[in-house]
Amino acid sequence: MYLGKLVEETNSEELYDNPLHPYTQALLYAAAPFLPGVERKGYTVSGEVPSPLNPPTGCRFHTRCPFVMPRCSQEEPPLTEVVPGHKVACFLHSEETAAAVEAKIKTPTAPKEKGESGVTT
Repeated sequence: MYLGKLVEETNSEELYDNPLHPYTQALLYAAAPFLPGVERKGYTVSGEVPSPLNPPTGCRFHTRCPFVMPRCSQEEPPLTEVVPGHKVACFLHSEETAAAVEAKIKTPTAPKEKGESGVTT
């Protein structure tokens, strides 16, 4: 939960093994030194926490998110089931974003020099 909104919902094992929301990832990264056997991977969150009395428009985490996209400040992401039993409120995991990323990966660019494949990864 971030600023009064649920950002991720799943069972505890799935949450620790596969955190999807950037806020959840940051929380687990911050807690890793205190969790036996958990390797510390991730990032820290910067910036000030917005006021819960006057939260930002769109995704409430967008002002501090390292993966922010333009739509994050305009639309509130719905809590969507992305895998069975695992819901997340984040446009990084929306069908539209996944389709756009997949299309970009599958669209080859023109080779720059003779002999290059032109496929981007």
